[in-house]
Amino acid sequence: MSQPLPAGSLTGKTALVTGSSRGIGADTARYLAQAGADVVINFRNKAPRAEKLATELRELGVRVLVVGADLTDADSVAAMFDEVARAFGSLDILVLNASGGMESNVAEDYALTLNRDAQVRTLETALPLLPQGARVVFV
Repeated sequence: MSQPLPAGSLTGKTALVTGSSRGIGADTARYLAQAGADVVINFRNKAPRAEKLATELRELGVRVLVVGADLTDADSVAAMFDEVARAFGSLDILVLNASGGMESNVAEDYALTLNRDAQVRTLETALPLLPQGARVVFV
C-alpha cells in the first residue's frame, strides 16, 4: 500500500475490514477511507481503539460503522452483516484481515478455526451483500 489510491476513487463504495481496530487492519481501513470509501470497522475486543479510528476516518468525510464481532462465532458474524445491510445495503469490498491463534489459554484448534474456518464462513455470510464486481481480499 505504498501508493495511495486517488482521492475519491472509492466514493460510493463500502468496505469492511475484519480485525481493523489496530495494525494492518486499521491501516487498511484508513487507506480505503482516504480514497473515499465508507468503512465498516470490525473488532473483537478492542472497542476503544475501533472508536478512535472511526472518529479519525469520519473527519475524512466518509461514513463509518463500528461493529464488534467474533469471527469464530457464526451468530456474531451474521449479526455483523445484518448491521452492515441496515447501514449500507451492500458491501463492495471485503478485506479478511483478522487472524490469530497464538494467544495462550485458547483451544488447541483455535488457530485453524480462526484463520481458515472463520474466514470461509465470514465470506459465505457476506455473499448476499456483495454485488457483481465486488472485491474480496484475504490477507
